[in-house]
Amino acid sequence: EEKKEQEKTEGEEKKEEEKKEEEKKEEKMEVDEGAKEEKKEENNEEEKKEEEKQDEPMEEESEEETEPPKVELTDEEKKLCFAPKSVSDLSTKEMSKYFASFSIPEKAEGFAEIKFEWQKDAAAKEYLRQKVLEKKRTCRIENLAPSQWFNETLKAFEEKLKEWQAKQVAFKGSEAGKASAAKKAEKKEGEEEEPKEERDIDSVEDVADVGGGVPLFKDFGFEDWALLQLRYELFLLQAAYKKDVDDSDRPGITDAHLGFYYNRYYRKNFSPKSYGADTNQDLAKLVKDSIAWEGDVLTSPLTCEPTDTSFFVKATETNRRERQRRLDAGDETSRLKIAPDAMKKAGSGSGAKGGGSGAKGGKKGGGKGWKK
Repeated sequence: EEKKEQEKTEGEEKKEEEKKEEEKKEEKMEVDEGAKEEKKEENNEEEKKEEEKQDEPMEEESEEETEPPKVELTDEEKKLCFAPKSVSDLSTKEMSKYFASFSIPEKAEGFAEIKFEWQKDAAAKEYLRQKVLEKKRTCRIENLAPSQWFNETLKAFEEKLKEWQAKQVAFKGSEAGKASAAKKAEKKEGEEEEPKEERDIDSVEDVADVGGGVPLFKDFGFEDWALLQLRYELFLLQAAYKKDVDDSDRPGITDAHLGFYYNRYYRKNFSPKSYGADTNQDLAKLVKDSIAWEGDVLTSPLTCEPTDTSFFVKATETNRRERQRRLDAGDETSRLKIAPDAMKKAGSGSGAKGGGSGAKGGKKGGGKGWKK
């Protein structure tokens, strides 16, 4: 009986514990459901707010759509009759060959009728004329070839240059030349040399003999010969271009195409850096007595003919004397830095037949008859 009573008591305790466990589970479920409800309410509130936010800009956008944006054209855009193309109908090379012959159709060509939809006859012709003029100023002439006049003039200068260089070598080897060199060597460092009168350059009639067999270019160094050649080549180039093209609509060689035409005429590469200059504009300053830029077009202030080669020797000697005076005064900025390849002979550039670094028999970078 005691055992039964004990089992009964244990059973009741067990049931009591199970009842408590169930109550705890029910309480926990109620708490979880309450949390879920609160979270659900929070999510609903957030969704509601998000919808309200989305509704606001949509209303603004709908209002904006009713008022399309106003397009404003620039003055340049208003002048355009045709939309610019990203891809050209012709290659740049082909365009440069044929654009100068573009024209408006004429009845004389066999057309039964010609209609002008956008602009009248005269306005359409003027539009095309302006386009052709613009192209002429900016496009290079791919098929331009040096004329016989240019080749003969250049050949005469090159022969004259060799003759002058040989004359300088001969003078330096003569008694008068050796005496002149010895006199300069005797000058001591720091000792001031008495000023001497130099022959007026403009009064010189023969640059190869200013008197007593002394050439005007007796003191020329490599840099002077290089600048003499540069002066003449650029002067001859701009003159030959005008003569060969013979078109008043093409004022001259532009800065952007100087290298192309120089290579086309002289068959050698053109590099301002060979003369210590960064740009074509800077290079012209070294020979401003012979070459100038009008805007971006290469011109010359000279009125002489390319056959008057003695002028370029005089200009080079004038520049040398001025530069030497500045160097003697301590102005090191006047010192030139010219590379040896600056005196390449015509035809010695890349792609030229029989090219080399200088004239046959001469030192590297120049013709026969000079030494650096």
